Amino acid sequence: MKIVFIENRYRTLFWDAIAGYLARQGHEIVFIVQNHRFHPVNGRSVVLPYPRKDELSDPCEADLELIRSDRNINYFGHGSTGHYGYYRRVIGECLNREQPQIVFGESTAFHELITIDLCKRLSIPYLQPSTCRFPVGRFSFYRYDTLEPFSGSGEVLEEKEAVALIDRIVHRTIKPDYMKKRKQTWATRWARLKDLAQLSLSYLGGEHYNTPAPWIKMRIERRRKTLIRQWDELAAGRRELLNDKSRFRILYPMQMQPEANLDVWGRPFRNQLDTIKQIIRHTPDDVLVVVKPNPKSKYELTAELLEYMAGERRIVPVEHATSMNAVLPLADLVITATGTVAIECILSDIPVLTLIKTLNNDMKNCPRLDGFNELAGWVECIRDVRFPKTTQKEKVDFINRLNRTSFRGIPYETALREDNVADCVRGFDKILKEVGK
Repeated sequence: MKIVFIENRYRTLFWDAIAGYLARQGHEIVFIVQNHRFHPVNGRSVVLPYPRKDELSDPCEADLELIRSDRNINYFGHGSTGHYGYYRRVIGECLNREQPQIVFGESTAFHELITIDLCKRLSIPYLQPSTCRFPVGRFSFYRYDTLEPFSGSGEVLEEKEAVALIDRIVHRTIKPDYMKKRKQTWATRWARLKDLAQLSLSYLGGEHYNTPAPWIKMRIERRRKTLIRQWDELAAGRRELLNDKSRFRILYPMQMQPEANLDVWGRPFRNQLDTIKQIIRHTPDDVLVVVKPNPKSKYELTAELLEYMAGERRIVPVEHATSMNAVLPLADLVITATGTVAIECILSDIPVLTLIKTLNNDMKNCPRLDGFNELAGWVECIRDVRFPKTTQKEKVDFINRLNRTSFRGIPYETALREDNVADCVRGFDKILKEVGK
């Protein structure tokens, strides 16, 4: 089977490890490489030349939608979109020439989003291996640019094991893999400095489309630190409102950006300031909106967001040092686009509404909010104690559904241990057998 992997900086290290196993099994491996400093060892690489000025062209209609998720344009001020026409052409030529049976990649960088769109048009399966959040130590293959899993291990937890896992999630004694903190050592700091040097060399070598200029990144980082300080000062002044039990409290946990989690999978709701405004606009005046920042806040924090929160007394911002453990039990309702908090709420019997349709919405206590105009009705429903509840059996079935549609392994370059890669390969093997039927 011919398999294409899409280069994505350091994630390519993981793709390369998987490719080595698959090549030894007789599969033909091709890498499409956009960033010239990240070449894999295994397979055959198709390195896309950086475009000349006379090769730039206006984006097509399909690209205009993808640009909404382009982190370099949206967060780092890249002013041109002319590269979209060029990369759509050369990636399309590559796919038509190679005729792969399947493509694996992420859904974060612009060239991946273009590849996904082209694969849809060419009816080529494109799967993004990514953590499934819970159960931990597992990952799913998500279709194209969605959170819809393709296939799975079919593995089922024993009821006793599932109940114990639910209890740990409810009491927050277990965290998803992506939330676990890596211990900072001199070695990790040195590795980070080398990473920054590598990315700077990428930019200087002509990769301007996924990589911001180092001086722009430094300026934005300084502004981010200032905004975090200003946020916490505002939050400290409204701390008492957080414990006002006489008010209905909606919790909106902000999602970190740039991240595919919101910028791609939750694209219609990637403007979090607008989401907060809509929640305020469509709820009664006695409702408080508690806004919890991501503990690793990045560029979702803006001066406009802080200005709006400062002028809206119904908003209760939470300090960065305040944990979700302290905030979640206070919520009468949680609203999220694609956050992990939805799973925690389902299992904890906390009313939750999602803005994007996912597997979670198959649980009756996690409806999708089809429009913000429905919000007042849901607030009334919760006040009248009419919000749906789930049984323990339904929760066990839900956890097992997540388990069945996932595989053992951590699909990232931070976990290149031989045993972990071997676990992940078993997932790839099953996917390839199903695609090849």
